Amino acid sequence: MEIDFNSIFSEFFHQITARIPNIISGIIILVVAIILGKIIYKIIDKATEKKWQDSILSTFLAQVIKWSIYLFGATMALSVFGFSGVAGTVFAGAGVSAIVFGFAFKDIGENFLAGIILALKRPFEIGDIIEIQGVKGTVKELDIRLTHLRNAEGKDIFIPNSSIIKNTLINYTKDGYLRINFMIGIAPECDIEETRKLILDYLDTNKNILKKPAHNVVVQELGEYTTDIQIFFWIDILSSKNLPDEYLGHNIRSKAITDIKRILDANNIEMPSQVLEHKMYRQSEIKLETK
Repeated sequence: MEIDFNSIFSEFFHQITARIPNIISGIIILVVAIILGKIIYKIIDKATEKKWQDSILSTFLAQVIKWSIYLFGATMALSVFGFSGVAGTVFAGAGVSAIVFGFAFKDIGENFLAGIILALKRPFEIGDIIEIQGVKGTVKELDIRLTHLRNAEGKDIFIPNSSIIKNTLINYTKDGYLRINFMIGIAPECDIEETRKLILDYLDTNKNILKKPAHNVVVQELGEYTTDIQIFFWIDILSSKNLPDEYLGHNIRSKAITDIKRILDANNIEMPSQVLEHKMYRQSEIKLETK
């Protein structure tokens, strides 16, 4: 049996030609929906942020409305293309296709719901410094799928919203208080109380260090050749949380270590020197072997 390819291609071309107006109309609807979604997004974002004074919730609401318009436009375009059955199956959630698409977009739906929870529960604000699974950064934006962070190195990090919901979140700027600590070692012969007094006097006079909660200097360990002293103090990082280089108090901590080292040196508080003792065993045997 011979296959008439000419008639097959002719019929296919005829069907495509007949659908050209529908295809053009569908494309126009889709483009209009995209443009309309972007315009409405900007209008709602600005209006709600100004009214509510809440950048996270206003941006998230605008994102939801924008993508709803995109979805509606895609549904209308599919109907105009002649795929109304496919559109109904996908978006009404019926049939095998809906199951396939449900599995395919499971992560998107999960991140979307997580974004709603984050927008309502509010564990952080735009500009807060947070940490999730060892990733630290300043919150720049929350959308329907991702949270945008920027770390101290200037790298932009995008974390799925579901990961934030499922894992432990650390907010360094919720109340502005952050405790800084570091340890120094002094020689065993140095006076511990004198060292503590010198350090506490410095902490009392440092303007970047809070008086409440109180700072403290404690002896951590007594070793063979060192006395380890732990220093604790609190800082307020809300005033500098938008400066990536200082978001964990690194500059304040570094200056405190430098100043304390200078003060201890000026008061003859020495840093420890490790003493190594070398022992020679079986010396008599070695001498006999060399004779």
